Amino acid sequence: MRRYTFLFGLALVACSQGDPAASSGKPDCTVDPGDGVTPVREEPEDELTPLRLLRRASIALLGVPPTDERMQELLAQATPEAQFAYVDDFIDEALEDPRFYDITFEHARRWFNLPLIPRTADAPEYGAKQQRVLTACKAGTANEGALHYFRDVASADVNCAAGAAKTTVEPWWAPGTSVTLVGSAANTTNTGQIKPNGAPVDIECNQRAEGTCGCGKNAVSCWYDPGTYPGWAAFLATNPDGQRRLLAEEPARLFAHLVWHNRPATDLILSDTSVGPNEVQAAHINQSLAGGALDVLTDESWWNPASFAGAAVDPHHEANDPKAWREYAISARNAFFLKERDYTFDPRKDPGMSKGFPSAGMLTSLGFLDTYPRERLRAARALETLACEQLLPPGGDVAFNPYETDPGREGPCQHCHARIDTAAAHFKRYAKADHAFEGWGAQYYMPGVGKWQWDPAWRTGAWPYGSEPFAQWNKWYLPGSLLTPVTEEEANANPYALFLDFLPPELTLLGQTSDGTVGPLGFAKLIVAAGSFDRCVVRRVHERVLGRDIDPVTENGYLETLTASFVSKGRLVRPFIKSLTQSTSFRRGQ
Repeated sequence: MRRYTFLFGLALVACSQGDPAASSGKPDCTVDPGDGVTPVREEPEDELTPLRLLRRASIALLGVPPTDERMQELLAQATPEAQFAYVDDFIDEALEDPRFYDITFEHARRWFNLPLIPRTADAPEYGAKQQRVLTACKAGTANEGALHYFRDVASADVNCAAGAAKTTVEPWWAPGTSVTLVGSAANTTNTGQIKPNGAPVDIECNQRAEGTCGCGKNAVSCWYDPGTYPGWAAFLATNPDGQRRLLAEEPARLFAHLVWHNRPATDLILSDTSVGPNEVQAAHINQSLAGGALDVLTDESWWNPASFAGAAVDPHHEANDPKAWREYAISARNAFFLKERDYTFDPRKDPGMSKGFPSAGMLTSLGFLDTYPRERLRAARALETLACEQLLPPGGDVAFNPYETDPGREGPCQHCHARIDTAAAHFKRYAKADHAFEGWGAQYYMPGVGKWQWDPAWRTGAWPYGSEPFAQWNKWYLPGSLLTPVTEEEANANPYALFLDFLPPELTLLGQTSDGTVGPLGFAKLIVAAGSFDRCVVRRVHERVLGRDIDPVTENGYLETLTASFVSKGRLVRPFIKSLTQSTSFRRGQ
């Protein structure tokens, strides 16, 4: 029976360095007490049989055992060498099988463990959507089948009666078709009215379907739910096409996409790239509109199949399918998630308002940002998930200085918050409002960016600034704290200095100093520079293929060798997975 050398020559490396973790309990390593030389033994012939190896490879790569036909083909091979060669060919085929994409997605979904975006009031309106729900006029009305605002119940008869305002558009959710909008939904002007306290107030619409404002170009600020209970389709987790579920899946889909198309794993958090069908991209479009960036309205590439037919997609859809998980540039959908990879802005000294922050793969997916509504929670989850950091209480009897106001520098909480708060600073400039327009959904503020600017009185907490997110900012964004390293004078001169979202030179994260890049991309650069991201990816992929994690303490040499090889080969996950299937551990069933 043929033998495989230990993966990347690791056994030889570890033994030659006298690594006790490698030599302890390993049949490949012995230590000669006489001359200090570490000999390397011949590996014992204890590989899995070809049939068992085929089964292990099939389950690891495709999630299912091999078929009877496959096993019969294997057994029909004349020699053990031919049978092993058959398994190698099977592994190559499996890595190109769409089921490999599926199991990669499921692995990433469990790894990221991203919950669905929570509600903060009555479902379903208070989810991620910033669009109004349309429903069809009932049979027998003059405008039967035309669409009007679902919550305009009192005026439904007027909207659906003869003489109501109407317009016909090609809707973003059904390209190639047309729908008729009636009533306020058909308002094509840039003026409308809202009634915040019962009395009408004139507003500029700017393509936002509030009050009596219309749905906008291609009905971008609306969506149609033909179900029995309008509005619930986007909210229910059981709906595979619902926006709430799709947004929660986006990070895992992005990882699977990068693996499938052989892109570097760092694109998961460093790139301007994500994947999503029309429903996902519509969320970014409407966040851009909420900040007043209307240029996205002239770009049809996010909903028109004629524009995106060439995009890279998942293996289960055609490139022109609006439901395909297709590649798109985040900055092209949301003007405030920037294309620039090195954008810096210091509100303590730079004039004007920030342009936003650079896009950063899954870290600027709305599923991630909206699911975790506050900066410290985002940071903690990102550290645990993407840097494999363990945020655990300190062991033993440790003395801490008294806690007063800053968990990052005071009291026992600083054991974790010294890392959490320096990471959380990068996630401050995005917050969920505590209220929403009924039938519309939540609103998300990016303070000091675009239209998200307020009277400086917001710092006092006086009405109307006593609710979230202002209460959160005023309570926790304290000048001089680890989370907010600005002085009181700087905050008084510019209240938006509180949202400083990069680390000043005197602070570090995981031993790394910031280059000044703001926002989640600044965080991503730090965990990549620290090596934490690469080691974490290696551990999670190893766990998926070989069935166990790598202990970073007792198996440090093993982890570092694997990581060095992964990085040197371009951080491509699929070739790395193949190399794991060639390892002694995999071939022995360990």
